[in-house]
Amino acid sequence: MPIFHFFITKLQQCEIIRLIVQVYKHLNNIDVAWKWRFYPTLFRIIHDLTIPLHERVCKNCQILLNQGVHIGDFYLAQSLLLQNQLDKAEYHITRFLHHYPTHSDGVYLLAEIKRRTQQKQVAFELLKNILTHNKRGKTWQHLSNLVDDSSDFEQFYHLFTQAHPHHNQQALAYDLACHLSNAAVRAQNTQFALSFWRTQYRLSQGKPKLQAAKPPITRQYNDKKAAKALGDLKDYFDQRHITFFLISGTLLGCIREGKLLKHDKDIDIGVWDNHSVEDLANIIHNSGCFHVLPIYSNDILVIRHVNGVTIDIFIHYRQADDYWHASGKSQWHNSPFELHTYSFLNREYLIPANYDLYLTENYGDWHTPQLSFDSTLDTPNMTIISEPEFLIYLYKKMTFAVHSGKKPSERHLNVLRQHGEFLD
Repeated sequence: MPIFHFFITKLQQCEIIRLIVQVYKHLNNIDVAWKWRFYPTLFRIIHDLTIPLHERVCKNCQILLNQGVHIGDFYLAQSLLLQNQLDKAEYHITRFLHHYPTHSDGVYLLAEIKRRTQQKQVAFELLKNILTHNKRGKTWQHLSNLVDDSSDFEQFYHLFTQAHPHHNQQALAYDLACHLSNAAVRAQNTQFALSFWRTQYRLSQGKPKLQAAKPPITRQYNDKKAAKALGDLKDYFDQRHITFFLISGTLLGCIREGKLLKHDKDIDIGVWDNHSVEDLANIIHNSGCFHVLPIYSNDILVIRHVNGVTIDIFIHYRQADDYWHASGKSQWHNSPFELHTYSFLNREYLIPANYDLYLTENYGDWHTPQLSFDSTLDTPNMTIISEPEFLIYLYKKMTFAVHSGKKPSERHLNVLRQHGEFLD
């Protein structure tokens, strides 16, 4: 069985297999005669979208449309959205949905356009309607991303309880639980989210193994994809005269390994505090190669390259004797530093000039790999700025372990007990 799973995993990482899976998914339930004859064109479109090569995408989409294959509108809308051409993107995805109104990925794309054009309620109704046609958890993810305040959450939660009336009496699928929790946190209702995770952890105890979701094949991380994503961001930021520098695990990998750390799931960079998250988001929308993920904090912007690699952009605030950056639950402090260039992944990037001091403040003995290092508990220069979000993080880690058939970390359990959580 382990050999079988290893074989399947390797097969999924094959580019051709990945493209076949995507094409099959998008063509499922689409009535096209002799679908297979369009596969080469669809392969080229999907491949070019992950680079991206928008002119080639447009050309191949037009080939499909000229043959009456409406999926060309779907892919063309994706390309146009990446280029921030929202009106054109809406035109093409609306035309596609006229023929296939229950195509969930098409509805998600239109809902995103509506959200970006300040038509959030229209986006909510689109997503609410698609729930009657399929049970994809991704719909709840998109719905949760529409929540910005308490009234939004009330609307979301009413819909959620209609679909899952027993969510406080039974363990939910882990991803589904995350979507409800994220909606609450986006509405600043961290106490709801914390209470919810306490209940979910308790309900998950003693249940049969329920495998937690893995990232989609398109978001699996490797050095080649990461180098491409980081290089594209550098090229774009250089055009816009935006300075960024490597930090945290990405800097550690750069200095100690000369490459990205194997266990890293994203790239960490910093920018100075003359930029805001909203300003950066508006700039990134015009990049043509990055998606802006939902904003949870004024201190960090998360973006995803079209090849699936995620980059966390942290605003660095400069004070006389303290440079700091933050996320929802944590704040990290460093001694003031200058920047200098350093060769990494065949490119020149900026890093803290005294990287030894920076890494020592972040990791202590950074020269020696520490396999059990927990970035939330072991980082010397970190302080907790939101205890509820810190506790939510720990409960999520433990619930994820249970869903994956593993034993929760005794260390996480002890930290929760130290914070007054009753787990026994």
